Amino acid sequence: MANTTNPFYYGNEVYKDDFCNRIDELKELKQDVYSGLNVFLYAPRRFGKTSLLKRLQNDLKKDGDVVVVYFDMFTVSSVDEFIQKYFNLLANSFESSTDKILNLFKNIFKIRPNITMNISSNSDLSYGLLLNKKEEQHNFEDILNLPYLYAEKFNKKVVVIFDEFQEVEQLKIEKKPRSIIQTHSRSVSYLFSGSKKSILTKMFNDKDRAFYKSVKHLKIDEIKEAEWIEFISKKFTKSDKSIEQNLIKKCFEITLGYPYYMQQLMYFIWNNTKDKADETIVQNSIDLMLERESDIYSLVWTNLTPNQKSTLKYIVQKNGESLYSNENLSDLKLSASTLKSVLESLIKKDIIDKKNDKYYLIDPFMKYWLENV
Repeated sequence: MANTTNPFYYGNEVYKDDFCNRIDELKELKQDVYSGLNVFLYAPRRFGKTSLLKRLQNDLKKDGDVVVVYFDMFTVSSVDEFIQKYFNLLANSFESSTDKILNLFKNIFKIRPNITMNISSNSDLSYGLLLNKKEEQHNFEDILNLPYLYAEKFNKKVVVIFDEFQEVEQLKIEKKPRSIIQTHSRSVSYLFSGSKKSILTKMFNDKDRAFYKSVKHLKIDEIKEAEWIEFISKKFTKSDKSIEQNLIKKCFEITLGYPYYMQQLMYFIWNNTKDKADETIVQNSIDLMLERESDIYSLVWTNLTPNQKSTLKYIVQKNGESLYSNENLSDLKLSASTLKSVLESLIKKDIIDKKNDKYYLIDPFMKYWLENV
């Protein structure tokens, strides 16, 4: 009997058989970690960045001699919240039992504030600190130093992953983490990741910013078409269904191989396929996906100025090339200076980007949406 469980998965982090390739990236990141390097990892949203980091976390934990702390900073809105959440993650990563955790922090690391414990509705235990507001700065430094103190005390390798690290900018605390982290040498490796390129680029590339030239830069590229063909074909075959390579290529051209979109599209195609996928099934699935994503793009579109909307369409029409030529500008009906300003604003909003002399929409399916609305 054929398996009725859809073999494609999207919307959350993917693991094990749901994870497509990234072998080279994982190998490089592991080597960086064991070498004690700090790494800035960048990828656009829906590119599988978090799944890659979680896969790295799981692989490192299996090695047994590495302690991994994964901190998603997306919801952090204050320095105090940063301290509390980071402390809880460190506590749960360093030890497994309450007694050992309390002993570790009170006796070994000499944490002065009282440690608190809270039990959530689903029985999860979290740890916090009763902080003295007057000593917040000192407490902040103590917490930042905990990974290094632990690594040195127990001769363990510690890896700290800061995901959505761009949130640090809002907290205005860049200089302190940088000054502390640079003293941790090879004992602790830090991986900084995020998806707001305009902010992150300034943080790590601007010579006036604290993290300038402090890390290795690693950009995650798209998964190649051939790798998707192999991955998808196997998934269909194992579930007694089939799909031709030319149809997978069509999907790749629309999604540019973004993991979220490829998995989502294949999920719909697989669901609509009884035995063999065909052109009609694929197109119906693309239309369904367009319908599902339309609300998101409509919201983005509504919040754009008229010039920004015109420029986005202009980029799509001209394939992002020769935007400043007199002939093309006459079609847009904007001056070169106005176009420059609009392009910069769209880059700042992380809607478009530029590679060499070509502009492009960061979200490939938004490009498809614009072409079809």
